[in-house]
Amino acid sequence: MHCFRLLLLKKPLLVLLSFSIFALGFPFSALAATDDGKNSAAVLCYHHIVPDEEAAETKSEATISVSEFEEQMRYLYDHGYYTASLTDIENFLYFNKQLPERTVLITFDDGYESNYTYAYPILRKYGLHAVIFLIGGAIETPSSGTASIPKLSLDEIKEMSESGFIEFGSHTFNAHYLLDKKSAFVEMSLDEITKDFEDMKDFFDKAGAPKVLSIAYPYGQYDDKIVTSAVVEGYKLGFTVTSGFIYQDSSPMTLNRIIVPPGIGLDKFKTLINDTSEALPEYYNGSIVLRIDSVTAYLGKQPVPLDAAPTYADGKLVAPLNFFKDVLKWDILWDNNTNKVARRITTREDVWFLLPTYLSRGQVMVPVRELAEKMGHQVIWHQNDKTVEIK
Repeated sequence: MHCFRLLLLKKPLLVLLSFSIFALGFPFSALAATDDGKNSAAVLCYHHIVPDEEAAETKSEATISVSEFEEQMRYLYDHGYYTASLTDIENFLYFNKQLPERTVLITFDDGYESNYTYAYPILRKYGLHAVIFLIGGAIETPSSGTASIPKLSLDEIKEMSESGFIEFGSHTFNAHYLLDKKSAFVEMSLDEITKDFEDMKDFFDKAGAPKVLSIAYPYGQYDDKIVTSAVVEGYKLGFTVTSGFIYQDSSPMTLNRIIVPPGIGLDKFKTLINDTSEALPEYYNGSIVLRIDSVTAYLGKQPVPLDAAPTYADGKLVAPLNFFKDVLKWDILWDNNTNKVARRITTREDVWFLLPTYLSRGQVMVPVRELAEKMGHQVIWHQNDKTVEIK
């Protein structure tokens, strides 16, 4: 039987993760704490993943081991991080929509085959979502050089896209190389930049991927003509490697990212994302959790964003109606004429139950305890955690 709990967690933090070849040459540095109460995001930058024995033999700052990557992903899972989509981030930046307090956008740059071979199974294992920024030309015409790191195939891209766990962005079609230590993308003329965007659009059309609206600039370098061209092409998000958090008033086309180098250990990883939280309690397993004054719900350990935070009305704990209807799929109806929630109980008397609803921040809210009990669940209050468990 499903169980539901309501929990108050600690300091909010939004985190995005990415994989990038930009990591080469950038040292590790811890982030300063974000302003208390200010909704913020940290964009972490990763790229290539290799087996542990191979990682031990490489000096590349752009490569981490499978075990280290899994340790970090497990940490995010155990601590209740929500893995956002690009649309979530667009809504956060353009429409001031709140995200769950612990939110991660995991992205991979360059489109290495290791994203499919090693990272993808780990992400699926923990139910985490991600974005891969692809270099279109490198995939369309793979290099035959022995030093070249294998890239994704179109079949692998298609499989991951259809899984619902992975979406894709642009890392340019053929502008990811250096000219006198400068990004070739920056050195291009406006016509060349426009053509690269067009070539990338054609590539994604061939790959059968949805329309791409985000870009990670090669080596984190950009200028006005690149940003303007991206906006004209319909792009909504642009990522750099300038270290720091992003905020709701950050420029969506020049977003900060933080590089995660190999071998930092879990303590430094926690410092990097400014996280001092405790792992979710064991009773989250197999349960659903709502949290007072939080826009995060949990299905097991999987966080789900809410349109409004649970709050109190008439001394009752209330939560968004659409969470119970659309996420949990409870068979209930809302009558907007009487402002009541109803469900037909099949008995000889053909009884209906009716519950009052409340309006909070433009959302229809329903009393959690009364609704859960009417649906046949037991409700338990956990004083220490300030949680309500419904099972």
